[in-house]
Parts: sequence; C-alpha cells; structure tokens
Amino acid sequence: MSNQESQNQGRTEEQAGVEKRRRFIKGAAVATPVILTLASPSVFGQVMCLSQQMSGNMSGTTTGSCVKGASPGAWKNLGGTIGSDSTIDAWNKTGFVYGAYIGVKALGGKNVGKNYTGGTPFNDTTAFGSGRSDSMRQIMCDNPGSDSSMLVAALLNAKYFAGTYVLTPAEVIGLWNGSIPVPPGYSSLNAFLDSTWI
Repeated sequence: MSNQESQNQGRTEEQAGVEKRRRFIKGAAVATPVILTLASPSVFGQVMCLSQQMSGNMSGTTTGSCVKGASPGAWKNLGGTIGSDSTIDAWNKTGFVYGAYIGVKALGGKNVGKNYTGGTPFNDTTAFGSGRSDSMRQIMCDNPGSDSSMLVAALLNAKYFAGTYVLTPAEVIGLWNGSIPVPPGYSSLNAFLDSTWI
C-alpha cells in the first residue's frame, strides 16, 4: 500500500469518527430537554407518585418521591398546622374556603369550640359535581371516615402539596368517579387514601 493510499484511508476513518461523534452530540441535544423535563420535580413527582403508591413504594428516598399529606382530622383541626401553615391558611392556599367564623359555640353555658358556617360546597369544587350542597368542611366534620370525607382530604392535600402528594387533583376526581381504580393491595378506597397521609 502506498503512502498516499494509507493517508486517504486514515482520513476516511477520521471523517467517519467525526461523523459518528456529531450524530451522538445531535442525539444528546435532542434528548436532553426531554430528560430534563422528566427529571423536573414537579413533572416527575406528578407522573411517578401514583405509580409509586400502586407499586407499594412510598419510602420517599428517591428523587421525585411522594410525600404523605395531612389526614381529614388534621384538615378540620383549626388549632393545628398543615405543613408550615395554620390549618386555615393551608385551606386558603388550596383555593378552598373552610368557612366563615360566626362566634363561639356554647353548650349548657360552656364554650365548646368555634362555630363556622358556609365554606366551599362539595359540588363547587368542580371536582366532585355530586349535587351535594353541604360544604367540604361539613362533610369532614359530620361524616368522618366516609369516602367523601376522605376524598375531601385527598383533594386538599393534592392542592396544598401540589406535585409531591401521591395524587393530583385529577386523580382524586378519577378515584371519585371510578375512572381510576383503587390500587391493588387495598381493600377499599378508604384504606388506600388512609395510606396516603401521615
């Protein structure tokens, strides 16, 4: 083989190598935005939380892991906190209204707590659309342990802990209307929802 043929073959191999690297870099440039989007905590969290719960993995040790929300009892406890907020402030951050304070409730001459009226009606959440006119607060206070009480708490958690709670608002609605089944391994909707809070 002559020296010139050897140089030409070396250039061809070098050009092939350069072309291969260019394709790799182009492919990486196309894939990077998709990977970054999926790795974003808000997107990754919402996509992965329900599937983590359905697979029984709520350990919270990986990026994009889910957080457990507050129980119905916590959402109706006005002396408590949700996250770093008072219960009323947490309700306000969800976009829902707990109710209007109308004074101290008295029973037999003793003060037994604060009295509220109104609040966001269950059917006004555009989520449940059930035709019920009682408020979300009333449902949790008057029907503790009911599916509707548990779903109200799940919706509050989905709004307050947006992107990190195990369910999105749409998934809560899906559980309500039956378009999303209860994950395997849970005996009921209540058992599943109860596993999603502290």
